[in-house]
Amino acid sequence: MESKSKSLIAYNVLDKKIIKSGLCTACGACEASCPVGALQIEDDKVKRLIDCSNEIDLCPICYEMCPHSEALLLRSSRAVSDAPHKNEAFGYYRKILLAQAADPKLREQCHGAAVVTTLLNYGIDNKIFDSAIVSQAEPDNPSKPKPLVAVVPDDILSAVGSKFFPSAVAKAYGSAVLGYGKTKIAFVGVPCHVLALRKMEAWQHKISANLKITIGLFCFGTFSLSPLLEHITKTYRIKPSEIKSMRLSKEFVVETSKGQVRIPMEEIEGHILPSCRTCTDFTSELADISIGSAYPMTDWSTVIIRTKAGEDFFYETVRKGIISTWVIEQEPKVFERVVKAAMLKRTNALKEAFKLEESKGYIPVRLLRETEALAKVKIKDIMTTGVSTVTADMSVSRLLELMAIQRHIGYPVVDNEGELVGIVTIEEASKIEKAKRDKTSVGEIARRNLEVVYPEETGFEAFKKMSEQGTGRLVVLDPANPKKLIGIVTKSDLMHTLIKQA
Repeated sequence: MESKSKSLIAYNVLDKKIIKSGLCTACGACEASCPVGALQIEDDKVKRLIDCSNEIDLCPICYEMCPHSEALLLRSSRAVSDAPHKNEAFGYYRKILLAQAADPKLREQCHGAAVVTTLLNYGIDNKIFDSAIVSQAEPDNPSKPKPLVAVVPDDILSAVGSKFFPSAVAKAYGSAVLGYGKTKIAFVGVPCHVLALRKMEAWQHKISANLKITIGLFCFGTFSLSPLLEHITKTYRIKPSEIKSMRLSKEFVVETSKGQVRIPMEEIEGHILPSCRTCTDFTSELADISIGSAYPMTDWSTVIIRTKAGEDFFYETVRKGIISTWVIEQEPKVFERVVKAAMLKRTNALKEAFKLEESKGYIPVRLLRETEALAKVKIKDIMTTGVSTVTADMSVSRLLELMAIQRHIGYPVVDNEGELVGIVTIEEASKIEKAKRDKTSVGEIARRNLEVVYPEETGFEAFKKMSEQGTGRLVVLDPANPKKLIGIVTKSDLMHTLIKQA
């Protein structure tokens, strides 16, 4: 029988639920936060150096810090929940815009907008940060990232490029604090990395106070390093040392000195890490600033500013003239692509999450569940009123332009008398071929069979309806006049309610 002290040690839960289930992404949050130095990331795996139960009687830390555990999720979201806007695709935000480095040489050197590089360089040059946690390629294996505590601009420039494999950046954050004594750290990572740092803040871990700002990268998921590289070597005769860069569009593109190879995603999607398959976060929703592609505008990045700290820092660089910005409202194609990518990842992740829960009885991250807390709130207290609507005769092209301007991803549809006839979302609109959008009306694509909710119903009842219908929003109708729209409630509204109560 397991001793009482061993049963109270979080590593045993971490090992069973995360490590042995194949859900670990080797971020190093467990190593960075362990109070007795019992854990170490080695060869993209967690290695237990000592039996921590011999050093401490009770310790929940490593499991709670893991970004793939269910612990602290709502409390972690408080870091961004004071932002004035929220939606299902982006999470909480203050502003969404397009940006690029003002220096064209730097953009050319970085093969893109160079926004992250510019922000970090400015922060270090002006002593806003004393270091930055980034990932750079290993010299003998350019495809493999390794974490780096960057302290000068050359370090940052060496980390340019997308990374598609695990990197122990949370471990590097711990090293920056405990090993190098850094106190003003900028952190760059994908959604799970950012979540790990937010968990440290929520837990009030002693090293979390040294975090100055987090920059989150858009992420579809990371791949298992060795299996994917073995596949590329076997199928395309490309050695890992020959890979200069990789990027993800509709295909996985591998660049070598001899040219590029385009690999269909369906060919390699089996190599995406299991935990990434159940991650619903595409835009790094808990970061101070989130940055990702602005395709088809290859020299620009989409920037989502979420916190006051992120907003102040970002606009300082704009005022200094080193970052140029553009309004995303003028580029509906960019907005559409980002929203589609975010919703696709969320939808696919929830499907995978249900499969995992059925097979293992455990799910790593799904923030919104049926909970008694939702039964305590009424729809009338959390719904959005004064809802923007669209008419059935509006064209799909105009609808997409409106979505980019107002940043909503779903609208109730009304007829000429203002009565509700359906609802339309970006999912339906984006399925219409571009050449046909001007001549296709919203009324032709709107969903007519609506699931509705009434003001006196509870958040729990709304959540059940959303789950049954596979939707992220419900229209709220006047009980005295079922054709009169009085509001709308979304999953984001339900989540916000839980975060406030956490």
